[in-house]
Amino acid sequence: MITVERAFDHVGLAVPNLEEAVAFFVDALGFDVVIQAGPYNDFGYIWPGETAPEAGTLRQANLVLGDSFNLELLEYTNRQVRIPDAAPRPADPGGWHLCLHVDDIETAGAELTARDDTDAISEVIREEDDMDGLKWAYFRTTWGLVLELIQWQTGMPYERKTPHRMALPRFA
Repeated sequence: MITVERAFDHVGLAVPNLEEAVAFFVDALGFDVVIQAGPYNDFGYIWPGETAPEAGTLRQANLVLGDSFNLELLEYTNRQVRIPDAAPRPADPGGWHLCLHVDDIETAGAELTARDDTDAISEVIREEDDMDGLKWAYFRTTWGLVLELIQWQTGMPYERKTPHRMALPRFA
């Protein structure tokens, strides 16, 4: 196992339009912009089987949510390789979603779906058994981000079966 300092640093997310994505995270979710950088002339990493970084234009923005979550938005343009037709669904290999804790999932979900750029792709689900009391719902932006909102609290039934705990949301 690699040695890590048991701290999360950031999630990086490729977006089709940096300004649109930054506006969504700031306006809809309350993130703050820390820095914007670029453009850079290549993507900075060498993909397996290639001999140099892919040429293209990279711009980025780093955002923060409170003091607990760093997000790196990456806009890759002028690509030299074929771009996939669609992003993977959350259930596809390589698929993923971004999840944010909220205090009132029904109100937060209504605020998201009132926006022109976001649709609900699930109902609010209330879990049972070991996760009794947890509520969640999925949303999708017009530019492809799959977002989950989750409402949960400490003292959930799973805690009786393990000494491990989910990390609690931190509020400033």
